[in-house]
Amino acid sequence: MKRIAMVVLASVACAAAALAELVPVHPVEGAEVPVQTDEALALSGKASYEARVSLAKKNKKEFSKNEKEKWRTAPPVILKWRATKDEHGPWKITISKTPDFKEPLVYCERHAGKEKTASGVLRTFKAERHNLEVGCTYWWKVACGAKDKTKESKPATFKTADTPPRWIDIEGRVENIRDLGGWKTCDGRRVRQGLVFRGQGLNDNSANGAVPGRNRLMVEDRDYLAGTLGIKTDLDLRSGRETADMKTSPLGEGVKFVHHSSEHYQRIFNKAGKKTMAKNFRVFVDEMNYPVYFHCIAGADRTGALAYTLLGVLGVSQNDAAVDWEYTFYPWMPELQKGFSRKYWRRSQHLAEGFKKYGGENSTFKERVELYLLDCGITKEEIEKFRSIMLEDAKEAK
Repeated sequence: MKRIAMVVLASVACAAAALAELVPVHPVEGAEVPVQTDEALALSGKASYEARVSLAKKNKKEFSKNEKEKWRTAPPVILKWRATKDEHGPWKITISKTPDFKEPLVYCERHAGKEKTASGVLRTFKAERHNLEVGCTYWWKVACGAKDKTKESKPATFKTADTPPRWIDIEGRVENIRDLGGWKTCDGRRVRQGLVFRGQGLNDNSANGAVPGRNRLMVEDRDYLAGTLGIKTDLDLRSGRETADMKTSPLGEGVKFVHHSSEHYQRIFNKAGKKTMAKNFRVFVDEMNYPVYFHCIAGADRTGALAYTLLGVLGVSQNDAAVDWEYTFYPWMPELQKGFSRKYWRRSQHLAEGFKKYGGENSTFKERVELYLLDCGITKEEIEKFRSIMLEDAKEAK
């Protein structure tokens, strides 16, 4: 009897130990998680602008509800894990692109929420993480307890959907931030992520042309952009009056500030536009400048024209380059609005028409953009240098 009792006690102890373990439960091991909202996926998944307008017209009322939750943002990745009633945190969550966790992408310490479970003994907690790369496998684990009594879960994995763009959410007044990478090229390669970001201005426009506008960033935003994302160069496309000829990036003195008053749409094809385009392009030829954040004030027109050009010369399809441009304005196509200038909104057509003037009738979008850059004074060697920096090898892209 004594031996039986000891066996029972040992079994109970083992069961208790098992219950005491932190166990990742969501996402299910190896599952794919979305990085675009359903609305954005539905719209961007169409193969032409006309098809996107048609879908938006059919869903105009639904698309306009809770806009901030549907457009220019990614759905949160929910991480859940089981823990006993005695395990309350603080929780330490580590996420990495490598199983050894030597270079953690995300590290946070917080009290997470709780959910009821069927057992009544275990609790489920969750934490929301944003800004993950697209088409990537991540390893994650959770730990809790004091330094001398730390419990840590076994690593679990999930995959992010391969649906660019990668949205970047921060706390301050800077929106429309996204990674230029993630897009597939026509030859099956992929634009590398984490090297070039586009978005809104990091500070307001100057009110008088003499004093720079107010910083839009929170302290934690500056730490994230310059620290976690590692941005080294702030390429500002605004005019001298808008910037008041500022000399330092809102990200701090450790970030290189480059100011090129730039043109947009059809103006990138005139003499001044081509001259500025060459100056802007050469920022991306220098490996020492990466990662780069480029912007105007809204991250729409001047930013959109430069992004369209960069994606085009990398070999991204013209439709995908147009989708990247349109993301700034979804879901409000001009055909869905009253009193909104269709000519103004569809200025991306000026880009498409401008590039058509380069090359022959059978030239590809990539070839036309390359010829335009050559006309700007950029050399073939500079173009190939940019591609070598920004494009994954064929093996990486699979």
